Amino acid sequence: MDFNALVVKIASRCNLNCSYCFMYNLGDETYKLQPKFMSEDTVDAILLRTRNYILQYDKKYFSFLFHGGEPLLASPEFFVDFCEKVLAMQASLPGVKIGFRIQTNGVLINKEWCSIFKKYSVHVGLSIDGSREAHDMYRKDHAGNGSYDRVIRGAKLLKEELGYLNLVTVINVREPVSKNYEAFSELGASSINYLITDYTHDNYPYDAGNNETPTADWLIALFDRWSQDTTKRFIPFFSGMINLLLGRTAVEQIEVTSLVVETDGKLEVIDSMKACGDAFTKNHLNIRQNEFADIMDTSLGALYFKDGVNQLSEKCQKCPIKDICKGGRLVHRYSQAKGFNNPSVYCKDLVKIIAHIQAHLIDRFAEVYEKEQVAKIDPDAIIAYLDSIEATGGKKEQAYEVLERF
Repeated sequence: MDFNALVVKIASRCNLNCSYCFMYNLGDETYKLQPKFMSEDTVDAILLRTRNYILQYDKKYFSFLFHGGEPLLASPEFFVDFCEKVLAMQASLPGVKIGFRIQTNGVLINKEWCSIFKKYSVHVGLSIDGSREAHDMYRKDHAGNGSYDRVIRGAKLLKEELGYLNLVTVINVREPVSKNYEAFSELGASSINYLITDYTHDNYPYDAGNNETPTADWLIALFDRWSQDTTKRFIPFFSGMINLLLGRTAVEQIEVTSLVVETDGKLEVIDSMKACGDAFTKNHLNIRQNEFADIMDTSLGALYFKDGVNQLSEKCQKCPIKDICKGGRLVHRYSQAKGFNNPSVYCKDLVKIIAHIQAHLIDRFAEVYEKEQVAKIDPDAIIAYLDSIEATGGKKEQAYEVLERF
């Protein structure tokens, strides 16, 4: 087992009601059975297990990601107490660096919170979905009102007080890329973490039988706009793809693994898996009785932390670029009928965006690529090949004839 970040759900409720949220609006209702806030004894148990994990696996760096719900619904006093306890623990672990991160919707950001973030060097991520129109399309409060103005106020305060602005945004293909990117540029975003909506095979809204790739088409336009931006603000999605294409797989992965502790102390895999169904991430483990490594004794934990890139569908195993896309994220492979034994619902999108980024790299580093004789990825050929595998059950020789086109 190997991970370096613990997602700490210090609040299980949220002051917004985003329609695409896997926590509340994709079928999982277990949050209703959890305490609204994490208790002090749960925090103490977390620190004990964290210390044990760091020592057992000789970790030199570890981080806590404060999450929710909306983590700023917890009191500043609770947050400060948590950080102070972590720093006291760190003092007993020579050579170990422990960091803090927080993901917030920004509505409750004020100067008091900013001063706490500065004091404890908390890396802040702010959720916002582009322009006012795109943001308020999905990120509404419980009264149905848009949250854009309140989030922008928080964003500007973060930029002013901390000197940077790191954004997290869910891709909305209905908003033009130019409008989206310029909205973030005007805010002075330092980095933008673009997230693909967490659909499974059971709720994917597009026709999987055709070759439409709305997500890839949007990302390609974004990549072209970003590659021309002299500010070169950081976009993790593109950084990860570039590193994978360059063979630097240890730097970035498709699925960044982390363990989750819920407000009641339960240990779970990453919360995006809640999109697979009600109570899907639940198990018998609790931080008060269990070490982190006990998650490996659960089937979902073993798949997520160890076997996710190995237990691919037959179609993925025969794909020429499986070492690049890694089969996509686990949640995007899921269906009630076949579990995780499916290609990603974004399979064709991944092929297309990977091919586009590789073509860009070849153009930029033509001499290097020519010397190494790197074959250019042909998205149409790969998609045809994968379709032929699906149509023939992966058994007929003609499936491989398409591969010769590369």
